[in-house]
Amino acid sequence: MGYLRSILFDNLGLKFTALLLAVLVYLNVYTDRPTTMLVSFPIEYTALEDSLSILGPAPSVVQAELQGTGKQLILLRVKEPRMKLSLEGVRRGRFERALSASDLPLATESGITVENLVGPRVISLEIDRTAHRDLPVSPRVEGAPASGYVWRGAVTVDPAEIRVTGPEQALLALDTIALAAVRIDGKHDTLSALVGPERLPDNCRAEPAVVRVRIKLDKRAK
Repeated sequence: MGYLRSILFDNLGLKFTALLLAVLVYLNVYTDRPTTMLVSFPIEYTALEDSLSILGPAPSVVQAELQGTGKQLILLRVKEPRMKLSLEGVRRGRFERALSASDLPLATESGITVENLVGPRVISLEIDRTAHRDLPVSPRVEGAPASGYVWRGAVTVDPAEIRVTGPEQALLALDTIALAAVRIDGKHDTLSALVGPERLPDNCRAEPAVVRVRIKLDKRAK
């Protein structure tokens, strides 16, 4: 029994190091084998004129089945290289562009091959005129203040309007910009918070990005 215990527990540090090295050698050999893996490439739209915007959601990734060594494909997944799609010269209206394996950001000398372009195989976008609108913001308050305090609806916003920039058709559908909720749980006196829009239409941005919301809490009358 003592002999068996010494085999198992003597020089634990050395044995653990040997085991770790064995695992690393195995993984190195294993990841050098050819394999096929599904890889996603984020799409970056470039060179669109400032006077134009993409209306609505646009495809954000393209996926492809690639063949290479496990080590190459794992590294590619970690790096997530972007597939740049130029919109130079595009005009207002429908834009369509078929994709091919050559569009993927793969170095020719890498030895990685494209087995299947999963999709999307065609990028379809609606291009609209870029517009600006100054819109009032609508604050939202949630929760209950600390014991002995009450919120009577007093709230101020600075600034009361923000400028939203984006595709014209998306802006025409807006009349106010709802702000993210400010919670007053357990609060007392006056609460001040910087808050941004709860949600903007796709490809829209606000200036300023946040506004200051002040909520006045009063002591409850005894």
